[in-house]
Amino acid sequence: MNKFALMLLVCFATIRLANGQAFKNSANQEKVFQDLRRASQAVSSIQAAFTEEKFLSVLKQPEYSSGLFYYKKNDKMRWEQKTPVNYVILINGDRMRVQEAGKEKNVGQAGRMAGQIKELMIGLVNGDFHQNKAFSQSCLESADQYMVVLTPVNRRLKSIYSKITLVFPKNTLHLKELSFFEKGGDKSVMKFQNEKFNQPIDDSLFLNF
Repeated sequence: MNKFALMLLVCFATIRLANGQAFKNSANQEKVFQDLRRASQAVSSIQAAFTEEKFLSVLKQPEYSSGLFYYKKNDKMRWEQKTPVNYVILINGDRMRVQEAGKEKNVGQAGRMAGQIKELMIGLVNGDFHQNKAFSQSCLESADQYMVVLTPVNRRLKSIYSKITLVFPKNTLHLKELSFFEKGGDKSVMKFQNEKFNQPIDDSLFLNF
C-alpha cells in the first residue's frame, strides 16, 4: 500500500526549497485560493510530461522516474510512468485501474484507502483540494510562486503522509510541482513540463492501458 499510495499521491512559517526560494505565509490566503480555483476552472484538459525524484532514507541517491500525464474534465486522469518501469493509473469517474509491469492490480483490495487516493489525485489536479475534508490547508508564497501545504487530518492518510505541497508559478497559476512527504521521512517530488492545456484528448486514453 505504501508503494501504491506514493505513486498516486504542519509546514513551518518559512520554508526554503532546493532552488533557494524562501516562502512565507501569504497575507491574503483566501484570495490566493480563489485565484487558484478560478484558474483551474478554466482548464478542461491537460497533457504534460513529468519527472519524479524519490528520496528514500535507505538510499544515498534519489531514484528517478518519468512519464506522461493526462487529465480531462470531469474526473478523467491517466498517470503513465514509462521509466524505469511501466506503471499506469487510470481514473474514469468512479472507476480506478492500476497496471504495473504489464499486469493489472486488484485495486478493489485497497478498499476505502484507494477511494481516498483517487479523490486526492483528482482534487490536486482540478483545484478541488480545498474541498477535501481529509486535509487542513495553508498558503505560502515567494517572489514568483505560491505553495499550498496540505496537512492530513484523516487518520488513514495521517498514517502515510506528514504533508503534501503544491507549487504554482504566479504568472500561470498552473500546478508545476507536487511533493509527498511521508511519515517516515521519505519524500517524492514530481515536476511537470511541456504542458498543453485545453487540447482535445481521446477518451480511450482513460479506459485502456
